[in-house]
Amino acid sequence: MRWLIIAVVLGSHFHSNTGGVFGNPAGKAEVGRYSCEEVRGLSEYDLTGLGAASDAFVSFEVFKAGGLFTGTNDFPFDGTIQIDAYTGNNLENIADFNASSRGIVTSFSTAGLVVGNTLSFNVTGLYNQAITDNLSSLGIRLAAVPLNTNGGAWTFDNFRLTTDDQTTSVPEPASLALLGLGLAGLGFTRRRKRA
Repeated sequence: MRWLIIAVVLGSHFHSNTGGVFGNPAGKAEVGRYSCEEVRGLSEYDLTGLGAASDAFVSFEVFKAGGLFTGTNDFPFDGTIQIDAYTGNNLENIADFNASSRGIVTSFSTAGLVVGNTLSFNVTGLYNQAITDNLSSLGIRLAAVPLNTNGGAWTFDNFRLTTDDQTTSVPEPASLALLGLGLAGLGFTRRRKRA
């Protein structure tokens, strides 16, 4: 009896929102498999100068129902993608592939995904903890869990981190002066019409 053993190589292939060593287009993060390798998508956010927020969300779009390599993984898989956070290094390199998780954001099913869909997930707790811990970067990692056995991938792009600290904007002094002149002008016009 002969056995065929197919090994999945871990920690060797990633795609990030800024490109990567494998030459994928910047902005594209592939998740699933490439041949016998697991592919994880990475996105890191520079936290320099940022403060705590009442709301923080990570959003990205479905770019392709399949991977980036024709004939290898250019078809989608049915399964689950898990999103977790890790301590970033503002480099998005191979060390991030298996970096210790700071926490699970969520997981979502690939069933029903359509190219162009925007996916958005609340990361407020993880974001604020990263600010408290004085991290320079917060990483978000997408991985197929469990890894799809039949190959295939999904590709995402337009990764962004948005925060809303719910602060009320205060008009600049010049804006207040213009507003005052406008109100005075209205009052003057009203007086002239009465006379």
